[in-house]
Amino acid sequence: MIMSRILLLILIFISFPGCKKASDKIIGIKIYDYSGDYNKLVSVWEEMGINTAFVSTSLAADKNFRAALRSKGISVYIIFPVFFNPEMLKTDSTLYAITNTGSKACEDWVNFVCPSRKIYRNGIKNQLSEFISALDPDGVSIDFIRQFVYWEKIYPDTDYSTIEKSCYCDSCIAGFSLKHDVKIPESCSTTAAKAEWLDNNHQVLWNAYRCELITSMVRELSEIAHSRKSDILVNLHIVPWKRDDFNKGGISIAGQDLDSMKSFTDYISPMCYSQMLDRDAEWISDVVKDMDLKAGGMVIPSIQVYPYYIERQYTTADFRSCTEEALKPPSQGVIFFSWPLFEKDSSRMRVVSEVFEQL
Repeated sequence: MIMSRILLLILIFISFPGCKKASDKIIGIKIYDYSGDYNKLVSVWEEMGINTAFVSTSLAADKNFRAALRSKGISVYIIFPVFFNPEMLKTDSTLYAITNTGSKACEDWVNFVCPSRKIYRNGIKNQLSEFISALDPDGVSIDFIRQFVYWEKIYPDTDYSTIEKSCYCDSCIAGFSLKHDVKIPESCSTTAAKAEWLDNNHQVLWNAYRCELITSMVRELSEIAHSRKSDILVNLHIVPWKRDDFNKGGISIAGQDLDSMKSFTDYISPMCYSQMLDRDAEWISDVVKDMDLKAGGMVIPSIQVYPYYIERQYTTADFRSCTEEALKPPSQGVIFFSWPLFEKDSSRMRVVSEVFEQL
C-alpha cells in the first residue's frame, strides 16, 4: 500500500506540467554594454543562477565577452530592435509612423518607424541576416516588434480611448484600402478624420490589417534567422497586457496578435515591469497565465530589478516577491531587466540566488 502511494506520487510529479526544475528554465539577464572584467561578471552570474544573456549586438561582437560566457555555459541571445529606430528617423523623417491624431509616433525616447515601409523592412531583414552570420548567437530576441505605443507610461486606470494608436500614415491606409477594396470618403481630409472613419466603420478589419503588418514581420525575421542558423531560438518582446486590458489593447493598440505570432517563435516575453507600471507582484503571474492560454509553454516574463520611472516604492522584498511570482507555473523562466540595475543594489543579486536555491 505504501509503495503504491509512493509510485503514485512519483507519477504525479513527473506528469504535472508545473514541476520544472530551475535548471530547466531560462534564467536571463539583459545587458547592453559593460566596461568591467568579463570573467568576474559571468562568475557572479553563475552564482546567481543566470544561464542566458540577452545582449546588444555590439556586446555580442566582443570576442572576450563571448569567451567568458562560453566558459560558464551561458547562452547568448542578441536583442534586435525592429520598428524603434531614432537614428534612422533623424536621417529620414518620412519613415515615421503616424498616430490617429495625425502626429508623428514619438513620445519621450520612443520613436517608431511605420511598419508598412517595404524598403525599411527589407533593410531590417538584411541587417538581422548579417548579425546572425557574423555573431552566431544561440537565439535572437526581437524587440519593438509592435505598433507604436509608449506602454511604459500607461497605468491601470488609463482610459483606453486616450491612448494614441498607429499607424495611420498614407502608406498604411493605402495598403489597407487596396487589400480590402475600401474607399475613404473625400470628406475625410485629415489624418485624424481618416483614423476616426476607419475605427468607426472598419475596426475589425483595420485592426487585423495592423496586426498582420507586425505578424508578417515576425514571420519574415524568423525565416531569415533560421535560414542562417537552423537551430536558432527566437524570442519576442511583448507588451504586458492581458487579453481584455485597455479594450483588448494588445491587438487594438499594440498590434500584437499572439495567436498568429506564436507559430514563428519559440518564446514570448511580456515585459512585466510591475513597479514602473504601478502593479503588484501577483500581476506578473496573472499576465503569464493569461498569455499562456494563447501561447502555451512559451511565456518567459521579463521583470525589473530596481525602481524606475515613477516614485513608487520597490524594496528588495518587493523584488523577491516579483521574482517568485515570475517563476510560478506555467512560466518558462524569468529575464531580469537589467544588469546595471543589479549594480545599484547588490542585495538583489543575493535574492536571485536564494530564490533559485529554494526551487
